[in-house]
Amino acid sequence: MYENVSEKRKQELNLLKIWAECVGDTYYFSMPQAKFDKNMEGCEDEEFFKAYSRQREIGLKEFEKEISGRIASINSAEEIHYLLDGYNYDNGSWTIMQCLNNPCCDIRTARMVYWLMCPDYYYDRYADLEHVPDTDINSKNSKVLKFIEERVLSQGFVHILTSEYEDGEVPSPNEYAGRIPDSLFAGKD
Repeated sequence: MYENVSEKRKQELNLLKIWAECVGDTYYFSMPQAKFDKNMEGCEDEEFFKAYSRQREIGLKEFEKEISGRIASINSAEEIHYLLDGYNYDNGSWTIMQCLNNPCCDIRTARMVYWLMCPDYYYDRYADLEHVPDTDINSKNSKVLKFIEERVLSQGFVHILTSEYEDGEVPSPNEYAGRIPDSLFAGKD
């Protein structure tokens, strides 16, 4: 897998993942410089230090715009998939949404994200994604799932990646078939 992504490009994408995780994180941004320096002592060579330093230098909105632009400039379904493969979903949905909104995002990438975000939790608990209350601790995830469903129904994802990119978490049609769009199940290209 990822034969068309060079080792150099993988390194660039790995760094972009780290920088993207810093978007929207205001913890270090609002910290006084002396406290920031103390908290980051010994981390000066780390990418997260460079990202947070850049964020502090140009501001939250400009940093978000810069990283968003870098993700938007990716013109390869394989690279978008690589960015989200192994993504830590505890880091929020900003990076996920940037990748899903990229015109090169493949249906296999969308399916991977969809099933790793556990739609069955919402369907079992609330019957569908429409009725997830904002008080649910994971309500932001349900909005991402809803976005994927809507984009799948409008055929908004490309179909470029081969079956080797199908994540093992993507099930064949199961008890949710009929409620979840068919294209979100394995083998439904």
